[in-house]
Amino acid sequence: MTQHDIYDEYKGLRLWNYLTCEKDAEERETWRIRVEVKRIDEVVIPAVDGDRTYVDRGLAQMAGRVLGARLVDESGIS
Repeated sequence: MTQHDIYDEYKGLRLWNYLTCEKDAEERETWRIRVEVKRIDEVVIPAVDGDRTYVDRGLAQMAGRVLGARLVDESGIS
């Protein structure tokens, strides 16, 4: 299993996207996301698993940004 931990900035917060990739017997990739929101090193929204899988790392990364922004907007923090 491959893992990439990346973050994007949104409203002064860091949207951490923990991407994991598994390959099947035919070497097809399946990416999953887990998003956590931090203010520097302080967790302000605990990690949330994404509700679907992705066939491409770029799609998974974009979905992590969208999920993180939605979590921030719904929580009302900034």
